[in-house]
Amino acid sequence: MLKLNISLWTKRCLSLALIQLLLACAAIDPNHVLTRSIGNNAPAAGVALDSDTKQRAYDFVWNRVNDFYVDPNLNGIDWKKVGELYQPKILSAPSDEAFWKNLDNMVGELGDSHTRVLSAKQYAYFKQKAAYTIGLSVADLQGELIVTGVAKDSPAEKVGIVKGNRVVKVDDIDANDWWRMQLSKVRKNSSERAQAKSVKRLLNSGDLDAPTDRIALQVERNDGTIFDVTLQRAELPQVDSLNGKMLDEQIGYLRMNSFDASLGKQIETNYDKVREAKGLIIDLRGNGGGSLGVSLGMMNQLVQGTVPIGKRITRSGKPPALFFGLISTGKLELELRGVKNPYLGPVVVLVDGDSASASEFLASSLQAIGRAKVIGDTSCGCLLGYMGYANVPGGGALAYSEIDFAPINGKRIERVGVIPDQQVGLSKADLRANKDAGIEAAVQTLKNMQQDSVVKLASAVR
Repeated sequence: MLKLNISLWTKRCLSLALIQLLLACAAIDPNHVLTRSIGNNAPAAGVALDSDTKQRAYDFVWNRVNDFYVDPNLNGIDWKKVGELYQPKILSAPSDEAFWKNLDNMVGELGDSHTRVLSAKQYAYFKQKAAYTIGLSVADLQGELIVTGVAKDSPAEKVGIVKGNRVVKVDDIDANDWWRMQLSKVRKNSSERAQAKSVKRLLNSGDLDAPTDRIALQVERNDGTIFDVTLQRAELPQVDSLNGKMLDEQIGYLRMNSFDASLGKQIETNYDKVREAKGLIIDLRGNGGGSLGVSLGMMNQLVQGTVPIGKRITRSGKPPALFFGLISTGKLELELRGVKNPYLGPVVVLVDGDSASASEFLASSLQAIGRAKVIGDTSCGCLLGYMGYANVPGGGALAYSEIDFAPINGKRIERVGVIPDQQVGLSKADLRANKDAGIEAAVQTLKNMQQDSVVKLASAVR
């Protein structure tokens, strides 16, 4: 009997402690770092969201943005009015897909690519590190929709689509008309380049408003012949990579397709492959970003000592913290900390309109401190930060910007982008000839920088 009484007493104490912990949650975890992945069970397959779940999801998204968005003025928009406008449309959406899209359109009114809502299906793919796609990269080049890349083992690759091909029609609509129509419909975003990225995702993965597994394309081959094809969208794994190599005896080359946290442990190994190069290219074209820590790790390999590069901006003016402010997530000031054996030769960073977030942080920081030249097209203009997706009732997820950045040179990147020191864009002719004008320009720039160094050294000796 004594043992039973102790057990009951223990359970009551634990229950009381849990209640007290939940009541103190705002103080323990004011930025919801620990709790944002709790409470969003998706409905079973084929079961629609009920009205109560939709209401809770709407309330969660609206309140979280209202209370925790990095800019307390919410980019100058009337957030209450936005909610009043969107709430009826969101709650009366004719399908779950339309419900999630309307929620995303609501947060899109902030004009911020980092603040977004994923549907339950999109969130599931994100957690699996996969994409539902035809595997096609395209660009609007001089009024033509040109293929700039094709994913390995993708539906597009399997039917023979290659770089330089021109998309003539999309679902029987002239490709240029289709592109302009989609641009006019996509949600607001950080920049025109960010909106173009949204249209590319729609081409690949489909529209939540009218979900379909297939897309019909008419394509012009590089020899001028035309063919029609219907592609079945498929699930492809997301492969994060960092690869280093020597292009020749003098030029080193590092290619990153993301800043996923898993790549942090590969940084030093890949720098070792190019450590003896007389010039280094860091290729971030198409890199949509990722971990701030990995971006800092890449830059640490390029400097000696401690080098300030700017600071983080938060809504509270303090670093995000846990447990009553006792545990900080890092200083607001941002600085590089050189490694023991840094690479100190000249550096060129390649960017394009799809280079975003952590890519822009790296390129703009190295440009601002004079450590690298930037070549390519103006980047996305999508440099804000969030600390992970927050689970939304109903199975979806919300990302909301919690951090802004102030570079040391005062040039804000969000909505503007990294402006290259030398503009080098894509062309249909180069793509069809398998010519990479960006790398060619980077190699020439590095050789010029090497020659300038030799001339300066000779002058100093005299």
